[in-house]
Amino acid sequence: MKKIKKKWKVIVPVGIFAVAVGILSANNAKQAGEASAKAMEVEAVTAETGNVSETVDTNGTVISGEQKTIFSPVNAQVETAGFQTGDLVKEGQKLVTFNLKELESQNQKAELNVKASQLGYQDSVSKSNEAAAKQAQAQAEASSLQGQVDAKEQEIADLAAAISGEAQAQEEAARQQQSELDAQRGTLEQELAKAEELLGKAKDAYEKAAGEQQEAQVNFDAAAAAGEEEELEIARQDLNEANEKLAGAKGELEAKQAKAEEIRAQIAALQPPEEMLAAEGNGELQQRLTAAQAELADLKARLETQKSIAEADAGTLSSAARAQMQTNNNLAELESKSLEELILQGQQGISAEFNGVVSDKQVVEGATVSQGMQLFTLQSIDNVNVEVTLSKNVYEKVKEGQKAEITFAGQVYQGTVSRISRIATDGAAGTNQAATAAAGIRATVHLDSPDDNIFLGVDAKVKILAAEAKDVVILPTEAVNIGKDGTFCWVCEDGVLAKRSISTGIASDSCIEITEGLAAGEQVIPDPGSHEEGDSIRIKEAGSGSGDGGTDKE
Repeated sequence: MKKIKKKWKVIVPVGIFAVAVGILSANNAKQAGEASAKAMEVEAVTAETGNVSETVDTNGTVISGEQKTIFSPVNAQVETAGFQTGDLVKEGQKLVTFNLKELESQNQKAELNVKASQLGYQDSVSKSNEAAAKQAQAQAEASSLQGQVDAKEQEIADLAAAISGEAQAQEEAARQQQSELDAQRGTLEQELAKAEELLGKAKDAYEKAAGEQQEAQVNFDAAAAAGEEEELEIARQDLNEANEKLAGAKGELEAKQAKAEEIRAQIAALQPPEEMLAAEGNGELQQRLTAAQAELADLKARLETQKSIAEADAGTLSSAARAQMQTNNNLAELESKSLEELILQGQQGISAEFNGVVSDKQVVEGATVSQGMQLFTLQSIDNVNVEVTLSKNVYEKVKEGQKAEITFAGQVYQGTVSRISRIATDGAAGTNQAATAAAGIRATVHLDSPDDNIFLGVDAKVKILAAEAKDVVILPTEAVNIGKDGTFCWVCEDGVLAKRSISTGIASDSCIEITEGLAAGEQVIPDPGSHEEGDSIRIKEAGSGSGDGGTDKE
């Protein structure tokens, strides 16, 4: 019994130990299985159908889309100008008034100067236009005549080739006589060239006399207005002398014109002599040849005349000279107004033509201003833009007509991209130093509905809606990956982690359009963690592991 008792003392602890070890092993295996299953779990998101929009964020400067520089309409003293640069003014608001007491005396001399300037400009433009028109007409006629001469010479050559035997001998004689006619014509044409040269000089003399007469007339009018008898008498004598000189120059010009016309008539009158016509006989070809030669001579004479006119110095104003005179005339337009109009203009003062902000004020109360003097600039707040610069990474996404959201001064406005420059400019392509040094494309965003809260010249944040897609398959941006083989996402295929190649479209900050490779409703793993392609995984469903009874799904 003692032995048995001893034996049971040994066996019983061993059995208990074995049972304990078994229980512990089972618990460890269960915990290991649970840990393994937990390690296989990954979170997933579902591809959905929705809308996605891509925006381009940039900064810009608020500027006016319309501005007008205001000039003084009168020579007068500024009575009131109670505004400052940066002031907001309303359309119709009176900005400047004038003291008109000295206006009449200040404008008498200006009116005479403007009148003389306008007359000179009108005369120069009129002469220039006449000369240009005459030259253009001569060039056109010369071109037409040259074609006729070429055709007539070809006709003559064909007729000459058709005539043979005696007719050819007679033609030779006729040519000899025609050569003599050509020599005579050449002599007359030389005389005509000399006569036209003299005619040109006569024209210059006439124009000079006309200018002196005009100047004398202006001086006489000025002296008459001044009322000084002695100066008026001198001006009258100068005017009489200028009139006589002009009359003489006109007579000389007419004489030279008559001489030139006479020589032209002589050239046109040159015809083959009677004996030449008789020698040619009555053959049809000879008659046609004679007629063609006469026509050719007439065409050549007319051609040379038109060439001479077309190639002569027409005395036309160059484009630069015309532009300069036009600019000077525009600046003098205010001075060309009558005294009554100037006084009325001064009484009206200057009012704002539109709602805007004053910039570049150069006028102060009490100052004396002259006609055409710049007073201030008015920049519209009804027509407002934001000038932005797009970096090389985004400018191709921005198109004219796209909508934009503009934020500045605590206000949010809607706008439209109205212009994109086609020339890259250096600097201002971003906020960091490296980006600022890069070249960018300037664009203009027009505010659709500006208001009185507008501040010009301030910085603005601009968000441009570059692209938008509706009812498309979308994924969160963190679920889309880019590898060496292209764009892909992680999916669970038959319980195994796998790559799925996809194609993407429009992307926003939070989601991306999936154009190929994925359908709505499919689940995508944003972050596989430490798992690698081919590993067994489980997709954790919503609520799993939170104590709410959720289940896993492969």
